[in-house]
Amino acid sequence: MKEIKTVFDATLNYGKESNTGLKGVVIESRGGTKESNNYRNPEHSLLLAFVLKSLQNCNVSDLEIYVASNSSSYKNNTDRKISFNEDFKIDLNKIHDFEAFLKNIKKSIKESGQKKTAYGGNSTKKILLYSQDFDLEKILENPIISLIENELDEEQLEYFFQKIKKRFRQSKFRSELIKAYEKTCAVTGSKVERLLEAAHIQPYAGADTSVISNGILLRSDIHDLFDLYHDEKRLLTISENYVIEIHPSLQDSEYWQYNNQKINLPRDSNHYPNFSSVRNKEKVIK
Repeated sequence: MKEIKTVFDATLNYGKESNTGLKGVVIESRGGTKESNNYRNPEHSLLLAFVLKSLQNCNVSDLEIYVASNSSSYKNNTDRKISFNEDFKIDLNKIHDFEAFLKNIKKSIKESGQKKTAYGGNSTKKILLYSQDFDLEKILENPIISLIENELDEEQLEYFFQKIKKRFRQSKFRSELIKAYEKTCAVTGSKVERLLEAAHIQPYAGADTSVISNGILLRSDIHDLFDLYHDEKRLLTISENYVIEIHPSLQDSEYWQYNNQKINLPRDSNHYPNFSSVRNKEKVIK
């Protein structure tokens, strides 16, 4: 098996998988133990989402998904197969709602683990993606994978990782912030809803950090400035008093107009963003 380096806390391999005898992409969680009954590593799910989206972009029309764990409860490959809408060969070209598709697949994988695991844990921390007609090794040519393998510096890698996480963690958190901020960017006042994104103040560390007070609704370009650094300082900073500070390097840009301005706050003070515990670079990265 060939291991593919990624920024996720999960393992991505390509090659022939021993339990299924099939050659494909294998995603495996690094976290959790049988004793702790904690196999559900969020990075495993995030990596699965990223790879599935990459395959959709490659127009894979015959994707097969297998649970590839060592569990003796799986009698054969048919028993290991995951279906979508009762179809075991998935045409990703026909998927129009990717989030709904991903939710369905993860639910099916979870249910498979529950059926096959006597002690109630999750036996599905190892997933195989297989295609007969498409060479899955081509996903290694994905520019994102290539960037990861080229070993970006720490600052670039962290920003890049956050951008991937942002893509797959927006739905519920974003909806809550859109409601709290009344469909308005906290910095620019923009009301173009499709451009508004949910930004975490403290780093994402599970569902407990996706709460309204740990988020702020930002237009996509402002979100990028909030995530980017120059000379170890954000390009756009917000103080605990809700005052915006634009990095001096942007003094001649259109963003300078927001410097020293206050953000637009939610009507409900319980939903105000909490910047009080932000002290250093490690804490402020989304």
